[in-house]
Amino acid sequence: MGGDTVAEGNRQLALQHERALNTFVREIWGPIPEEREVRLKSLKAWGFDLLQGLRGGQAAFFVAEAGRRQAGEQYEEEGESYAVHRIVDELRGATLRIRVDLEDRRGVIRAYHRSPEGQDTLLFTLPAGELLLAFFRKRGFGKLSQAFHSSGLTTELIQARGQVGRAVPFDQLPAKWRRALREAHDVLRDRTGVGRFSLVYFGQNKDGDDRYIVTWLLPTIHLFDVDTAEHLEGLLAALD
Repeated sequence: MGGDTVAEGNRQLALQHERALNTFVREIWGPIPEEREVRLKSLKAWGFDLLQGLRGGQAAFFVAEAGRRQAGEQYEEEGESYAVHRIVDELRGATLRIRVDLEDRRGVIRAYHRSPEGQDTLLFTLPAGELLLAFFRKRGFGKLSQAFHSSGLTTELIQARGQVGRAVPFDQLPAKWRRALREAHDVLRDRTGVGRFSLVYFGQNKDGDDRYIVTWLLPTIHLFDVDTAEHLEGLLAALD
């Protein structure tokens, strides 16, 4: 019994060592971006309407869940009164600024309306993970929703399939997986500027299905870009 336990422990250590040697990484690092300006229509993509009216009796911009509020409506939320004058579809000369911060041990997104005069008005503060998952679901990004693991200044995505086994060395990787490494490098270089991608491939099971673990670590702020998120959704879908 003791000999069998030792032998199994040695086997697991050998597999772990082999996996460490055959986990392939693409990464680029520098300052992690914490804010960016986006177009007004991004609010719709995240599931919000931009509203103009009165907040606490003062003229203001604010947001509500898309389709939930109508012009002329008055309501209270978290002890504050709101009166909706109009739903804003276009705001000439204005931009939206989103910023990610670490607060209470988790990532938090703040969105600001910036007037043509450069004045910022806070529209909402939400946990980054909550907003990302709502965005992914609204856009039908099922792979990103399933792969989501955690969010801070960066967001970790993990996609795995099949049973862990003997890791395949680079010179035996099928073309599909070498292409995944190249495409990951392109994402880091051309879309996010910083981040990390890792791949360990365990070959196919008896049914011919690939077994693997893929992880992404990317700036949270970039995942709110629809084009970038859509591209990543396609890359994850292509692995299955």
